[in-house]
Amino acid sequence: MKTIYHLLFIFSLFISVNNAMAQVESINTDRPDQSDGVYTIPKNTFQLENGITVAKQKVINNLMLRYGLTPSTEIRLLLDVGKEFENKGLLPISLSFKQRIIEQKEIIPAMTLVGYVAFEQLASKDFKGNSIPFEIKMAFENEINDKFSIGYNLGTSNQFKDLNLSSALGYNITDKISTFIEYFSTLSKNGNEHNIDAGILYIINPKLQIDIAYAQPIYGLENKPFGTIGIAYSFQ
Repeated sequence: MKTIYHLLFIFSLFISVNNAMAQVESINTDRPDQSDGVYTIPKNTFQLENGITVAKQKVINNLMLRYGLTPSTEIRLLLDVGKEFENKGLLPISLSFKQRIIEQKEIIPAMTLVGYVAFEQLASKDFKGNSIPFEIKMAFENEINDKFSIGYNLGTSNQFKDLNLSSALGYNITDKISTFIEYFSTLSKNGNEHNIDAGILYIINPKLQIDIAYAQPIYGLENKPFGTIGIAYSFQ
């Protein structure tokens, strides 16, 4: 619990900075929840999203670099560095893409295709392997009104053996502060994992966001709650 209190304290310090900016279109990120959103960043722009995930015997720095190829396509580079049990160093480097398919039309949700490929050879000795695992998913989103939205993902990994699900309810408290609660799970032959998390996002200015979240397992083989705190910046 001390770790979570420390994360909350740091988050409150960030919020105290610059709380009166003009209302404009703001940065949109894929953190700190576990779902991928339908949004893709503008063409020819970069976006950096970085966070620290803390759990029992685990501290990982998660870095994602996003680049807009077209108005509806982006590519991403994921670099995770940290310590898990006795293993430490660079985790397998991953590449990802997002392709928007359709925008929301009344009750029909917005849809985006998302893919990830990890290269286990591109890792530190403690995390190195010979496989190239991948994940592919569809991201959906329905904006209910200017306050509420529902996002949900359906995907597969582990050579199509696992089914990955998530669903998140988002609420805009103000133009700058939003919150979410989310359910996410993995269904596999080796055992099912069911989890919930919740978090807060704060827009400091249109290019800069900070966030914090906490996740709690509901049922599964591993009971490992974790917290995360992060920052994102859009180079527009």
